Amino acid sequence: MQLTDDAVGSPVLEALEGNTCAFCENGILLQDSYKGNQAVICDSCHTPSAQVW
Repeated sequence: MQLTDDAVGSPVLEALEGNTCAFCENGILLQDSYKGNQAVICDSCHTPSAQVW
């Protein structure tokens, strides 16, 4: 059985939120969904840095 953090959020995503993007020069990581999973995604280049499923 796989456990997910859907109901309580993810400490990993919370820790990454607000950090600068490693893939572009001026993006900030925001919590959002990516392909149906919880994720932190760059607000500039839209690349996911981490996702939880």
